[in-house]
Amino acid sequence: MWLSFVTIICLIELKISNIISPSYTDKIVHFTFYFVGNYLFLKSKFSKKYLISLVLIFYGIIIEVFQENFTKSRHFDFYDILANSSGVILALMLNLYLNKRKRKN
Repeated sequence: MWLSFVTIICLIELKISNIISPSYTDKIVHFTFYFVGNYLFLKSKFSKKYLISLVLIFYGIIIEVFQENFTKSRHFDFYDILANSSGVILALMLNLYLNKRKRKN
């Protein structure tokens, strides 16, 4: 459900970019979407945690390409990919850290 939500938000025509200020807020939104998404996947029963993280990074790239090619008001942004990937990686690192702590106790 989360991935569907992110996909819809990323591909529909929104005028929200005029509302959000300052400009880096958009990157925080991207980071948060992918952090939460990866964290939810990592907490699920999927066994291939690293593969899921890698797929989410590629998914973020694909969404940026789709924005450039299939929408009129959305455009490809390398920094969005960087924010998406950072969210995925930080969620993976947090999950690994929490699992390590849980095993110690």
